Amino acid sequence: MLFDKDKFNLSLLDSSRLLKAVLETTQDGFIVINSDFRIIFANDSYFKMTGYTKSNLKTLSLRDLIPSDKYNELRRAKVTVLKRGTALFETMGKKKDGSLYNVEVSAAVLSTGPLITVCFIRDITDRKNAEQSLLQSHDLMRYIIEHNRSAVAVHDKNLNYMYVSRPYMDVFRVKDENPIGKYHYDVFPDLPAPLREVHQRVLRGEIVTCDEDEYFYDDGSSNWMRWECRPWYENDGSIGGFVLYSEIITERKLMEQALYNEKEHFKMTLLSVGDGVISADDSGRITVMNPVAEKLTGWTTEEALGAPLRDVLRVIYEDTRKTNEDYLEKVMAAGSIIDLSNGLLLVSKDNREMPVELGAAPIKNSRGAIVGAVIVIRDYTEKRIKQKEIEYLSYHDALTGLYNRRYMEDSIKRLDTGRNIPLTLMVIDVNGLKLTNDAFGHEAGDKLLKKVSGIIKKVCRADDIIGRMGGDEFCILLPHTDDRQAEGIKERIKAAASNLKPDPIILSLAVGHAVKTTSEQDIKAVMTAADNLMYKDKIKYGKAMRSQTIEMVLHHINANFKQEQLHTQKVSQYCEAIARAMNFSKKEVGDIKNAAALHDIGKIMVPPQILNKTGKLTQEEFAVIRRHPEIGYQMLKSVDEYVTLAEDVLYHHERWDGKGYPEGLRGDKIPLYSRIIAVADAYEAMTAVRPYQTAKTEEEAIQELLRFSSIQFDPEIVRVFIEKVLSSRNQILDS
Repeated sequence: MLFDKDKFNLSLLDSSRLLKAVLETTQDGFIVINSDFRIIFANDSYFKMTGYTKSNLKTLSLRDLIPSDKYNELRRAKVTVLKRGTALFETMGKKKDGSLYNVEVSAAVLSTGPLITVCFIRDITDRKNAEQSLLQSHDLMRYIIEHNRSAVAVHDKNLNYMYVSRPYMDVFRVKDENPIGKYHYDVFPDLPAPLREVHQRVLRGEIVTCDEDEYFYDDGSSNWMRWECRPWYENDGSIGGFVLYSEIITERKLMEQALYNEKEHFKMTLLSVGDGVISADDSGRITVMNPVAEKLTGWTTEEALGAPLRDVLRVIYEDTRKTNEDYLEKVMAAGSIIDLSNGLLLVSKDNREMPVELGAAPIKNSRGAIVGAVIVIRDYTEKRIKQKEIEYLSYHDALTGLYNRRYMEDSIKRLDTGRNIPLTLMVIDVNGLKLTNDAFGHEAGDKLLKKVSGIIKKVCRADDIIGRMGGDEFCILLPHTDDRQAEGIKERIKAAASNLKPDPIILSLAVGHAVKTTSEQDIKAVMTAADNLMYKDKIKYGKAMRSQTIEMVLHHINANFKQEQLHTQKVSQYCEAIARAMNFSKKEVGDIKNAAALHDIGKIMVPPQILNKTGKLTQEEFAVIRRHPEIGYQMLKSVDEYVTLAEDVLYHHERWDGKGYPEGLRGDKIPLYSRIIAVADAYEAMTAVRPYQTAKTEEEAIQELLRFSSIQFDPEIVRVFIEKVLSSRNQILDS
């Protein structure tokens, strides 16, 4: 059946047009799918989102738009929608080019016969809030109108059937195939008393009508009906019986409920959508405004309805401060959706300003004539803040706030002109940053970098450009600065660094600079020269700084953990005695003694509450303790004078049976110095007085060493330690 415009509710039509305009303006995708998951409608935003076109709808299925591993989610969503009527879920979408993206889907059942589902699709990587709406289904309305039924039955005054229509038989589910001549109450023996009274009233000459009446069947089901019962007269004027005209209006009732739901959904959409929505008629007078628009403009709906749109929605260009008042005319003239989001500020009723994005679409009547427009307003404040943050971070170092490598490289190219000569490039490197990170943690290293950046900013001039090139390297661009001036800046930076005492860290800088004095010089060669001088300075001072850092770490451990200092001293003494007993050379004795003194240097990274804990360590705490050999190794291998001892420290917790850590080395694969330290370390730990243990006697400790000889310890070293070191010491004590 063709769409009957005369029967169409005008207010519903207006709501539908406005809803359509909103859907065309929103940036969310919208699709309508049937029971086979085929897409029968999609809005322009959806095509823009996925890359598909309207022509693709002929073959497009929802299964084409999601990855195959998401089919089960689709089926579960369908079950939820059928059960609850709606569903809100997240899944993966697939664009026409095959790329995947995250989407939030809001689905609702529009019809169950046939099954029609509507979905709002939001790309949740870019969008924060969903805009939900429901399309009016003209097909459903036509379906309801096309299937209106009526029924007629004629009775005589004795309530016998004289005539019935086939619709009557169907409507009232008459079981008797031929009720003509039969008594009405024999056909409907359970007819309620109120209806029987109606018959008597009519037979007395009254016309009884009912616009709505729920009729219940034997199986408990029901239909809503509209009926009229009136008498018919014989030729002599007497009442011959009555005629019952009845019509099932269940579908009309459902349609009314659907219309009510449609309006409520439209209302809730406007209330819940995250953007402001304002519609105006073709004269520019406001007809609809949602709460978000109220908040953005500062106008209440009561104040705004009927007011000129340009008075309520005041928009200016941010750069020129000029008023933009022709947006309504633009959308009316364009006749299609337009974007008005080019640097606009919304000026509220109380003159507050906020950046906004505007989208506008025309509202058209059934003849295609433009009768108004809908404007969607989105607060752009947060998005602009994020954009500015991104812009800032694209040229700045996040840790120090200085310019980053990208900006510095661009600046070098920009400043490489004759008007900036002499142009000095200064390179600064923080000596021993990796060692600082290994010794005191990356947080300490970050603090050190911030202090260095503070020194440089304080010393340099306003026109100088300072940047962190990454890691421990800084760069300064000094236009109109000759070698003498640059040398002065360099000395001031070094002096400021030497005066800074960031305990327990040692601050040492390597600085080099080179000057471009003629336009013919290659700026890259100048940069290379500055780097070379910086590395020369680093070689000169860096080695001493690293050694000082190791000494500082040992001092820090000894100052904060008294038992560690005593432990280290005794382990070092035991290792020296074992080395002498094993006839090591003087150098080897010195090396093992130093390795023993450094064997627990990695404990600088163990929190004090763990080292000082009196109770049993948890698995997590023990895992922290187990990392100290690796940390000590990382620290020592960066210092020339200790690099040969780094592996001895790394493996001093390995076991003879291969069950130690960190690598599970076995037997003589473990370095000799590490094996010696392991025996001395264990003996000292067993005999020492600690808050968390009772000290063993010398005899008890010896028995433990023997018990774990060839299991945890090198048996030969255990033998030497017991027979030559401990026995000789005891002999000296006895004498």
